[in-house]
Amino acid sequence: MAEAAANGLRAELLAALSANRDRLRDAILAELARPIHLDEGRCLQFEIDPFFFGISSCATEEALLSDNWLDDALPEGWFERAEAAEGGWDEMISEELCPWFAECWEAAGGPARFSPAFLFLHGSHLVQFDLERRRWFSSAEAFGE
Repeated sequence: MAEAAANGLRAELLAALSANRDRLRDAILAELARPIHLDEGRCLQFEIDPFFFGISSCATEEALLSDNWLDDALPEGWFERAEAAEGGWDEMISEELCPWFAECWEAAGGPARFSPAFLFLHGSHLVQFDLERRRWFSSAEAFGE
């Protein structure tokens, strides 16, 4: 029963992400159209708010997706059901949100302009999700520190 509930929650999450794919791709395209100047040796990074799931560019500090976009995209009561079934939603969301962002990054042509580029959760900058290799790295591995 718990597995069925988790699978249903994941399916709803994936549907919400899919419904916002074009929105994020367009936001990434708009971000790439801005003048972005990185210091020597720096990589483009995007930051996820781990409470409201807004996503911002670290280079321009512009929001790609505002706070609460995910709450608005998910069925009503999703977070409460996830809390009851899974004891939380953080792991499930990060497992799906980061690869989804990477897909949109690729679709927007991001790697052609900035490679590598990374995504991280605010407050957890010691690990970075590589948008091309689509996996987590420590900051030391990601940035050669």
